[in-house]
Amino acid sequence: MKIEVGHKVKFTNEDLVGEIIAILSEDKFVVSCSDGFDHTVNLTEIIVVGEDNQLNYSVNEAKLSAKMAANLKDVGSAKFLNKYTNANKYKTGRVVEVDLHLECLVEFPNKLDDWQKLHTQMQHVKNCLGAVSAKKIKRIVFIHGVGTGVLKTELHNYLARFENLEFKEGDFSEYGTGATHVTISY
Repeated sequence: MKIEVGHKVKFTNEDLVGEIIAILSEDKFVVSCSDGFDHTVNLTEIIVVGEDNQLNYSVNEAKLSAKMAANLKDVGSAKFLNKYTNANKYKTGRVVEVDLHLECLVEFPNKLDDWQKLHTQMQHVKNCLGAVSAKKIKRIVFIHGVGTGVLKTELHNYLARFENLEFKEGDFSEYGTGATHVTISY
């Protein structure tokens, strides 16, 4: 869908609605908003809505498929783990620290339903476990935060299925009660 002057929009990170009054470039627009001001915004900050305030957008399937294929290829590569792997304090081996907070995993976490949030986080856990197993890394720390404990419970239930994994609370002085330390035996 091509965005045009006059389209109604909602903001992704604010409780504002508005109307496109000018197109500055392919991904930059001026929106007259419900707060009485005109805002210059990027395409990623708005969603086009119809007259009934329902989402009205289309997806570039080819671009999305190419991006998903590239992401799947990265999961099995060393590149996927590079952002998580650190030498620990005592230099006794590599530790992979994976932050499972949604802000670290997806661009717009507030657009996801609760079940989608948990599914995204658990899928990332599975991808990371697969990648560390392929590289024979023995220790991984999942930083899940404290929250209501849903993610922590789901993570522990999933890890309990594996006989070659041992898990415990992460180092309290480093993570508080918001992390789980996993040791893998090969």
